[in-house]
Amino acid sequence: MNLIKKWKNRKQGSFIENAVMLYILQFSNMFLGLVTVPYQTRVLGKENFGILGVAAAIMMYFQLLIDFGFILSAVAKISRHRDNPQVLSKVLSCVTWAKGIFFLVSLFIVVVFLFPGLQDNTMRLMYFFYLMATATNSFLPDYMYKGLERMSVITFRTVMIKLFFTVMIFIFLRTKDQYYLVPLFTAIGNTGAIVVVYWHLVKKMGIHFCRVTAREVFLEVKSSFWFFVSKISSTVYTSTNTIILGAMDPSGALAGAYSAASDKVINTARNMLSPISDSLYPHMVKHKNFRLIKRTLLLFMPLIFLGCAVVFLFAEPICTWFFGPDFAESILPLRALLPVVLFTLPNYVLGFPTLGAMGLAQYANLSTMFCMAIHLINLAIVFFTGHLNMFTLCLVTSLTEFLVLLFRVVVIFLHRDRLRPEPEAQDTKAKGEAKA
Repeated sequence: MNLIKKWKNRKQGSFIENAVMLYILQFSNMFLGLVTVPYQTRVLGKENFGILGVAAAIMMYFQLLIDFGFILSAVAKISRHRDNPQVLSKVLSCVTWAKGIFFLVSLFIVVVFLFPGLQDNTMRLMYFFYLMATATNSFLPDYMYKGLERMSVITFRTVMIKLFFTVMIFIFLRTKDQYYLVPLFTAIGNTGAIVVVYWHLVKKMGIHFCRVTAREVFLEVKSSFWFFVSKISSTVYTSTNTIILGAMDPSGALAGAYSAASDKVINTARNMLSPISDSLYPHMVKHKNFRLIKRTLLLFMPLIFLGCAVVFLFAEPICTWFFGPDFAESILPLRALLPVVLFTLPNYVLGFPTLGAMGLAQYANLSTMFCMAIHLINLAIVFFTGHLNMFTLCLVTSLTEFLVLLFRVVVIFLHRDRLRPEPEAQDTKAKGEAKA
């Protein structure tokens, strides 16, 4: 396959263009996030880097609350109504109102329940900036561009703005007591991206804020509820390691630092795979091209397996070179978490892109809730038997990821008759081939 020729002959807003733009955006975000990590670990030290890691893990829950599953429910609705600016404007307005309300709830929780337990005002400032960074990231209307399969129009604008503020970390972060600058500059960069992207929506695409009723906002939230529950469930077994280990560690930070370091590598790998699912989801909602799912897995799984093998073999130099010699203890949890990466792509593409297109999105939600319950049971077992540590926690996380995959494979197999194209879809495809 001549990829260069295929790219030149692509249709604007096609699956290929959307996937490539999502990859550029995701890789740039990962690069801009990771490029400062070696500098942060050396300037801030293990303790303060661990504090940042715990704060980031806690803020993941507020990210989920503010997003509230709109990245799935709104994307599907936008994909179905992409030619109706009135509907798109109403979705934008309802989602923005809902996110604003959830942000206020998050702010209340942080100030009333989290602030009193923090050590000093510097740490409180850091958590406040982290919440601002989380909120500004959530208010970026990427769900609109994903549903429209038009990611190219915001990718480079967002990357350039975030690049500028990433450079600010190297310029201004000088001492370990300035750890609050990391979320501060992230929030500033996200705010710049929001301004530019909303300007483009209004001026270039004709999608703008409009008056909506409280009932319309409520219905938008209601339609996203089970997607939110699914996201929360998956976070229980993917983003809580750092919080648990930070609480177990007498110093309150060292174990969290080691877990945060290994999670950085694992989450980087997961983020490298998410654009595939993100671009498949709106495409599958509209076209139900199940052969594309099979081709995607056959193409990428050998590469993922090879990558996991390389990281397993070279885990020690990866941790000590990238994070510093003080992070050698991150090697074991990193290796124990590698199965998570191996199962990530199948879980992604067999989830909402496949089950959603089959009309079985509820099973994608149910799989994460069921496996969250299994995960909590396993955590209770290792805790009460006195075996809860970095290694066993990572093994339990890998087991849960496998169970999610097994659940989804079984559901797809039991409903495999839905994988056949509908007669109308076959007729449309035949007509298209005839015209070509």
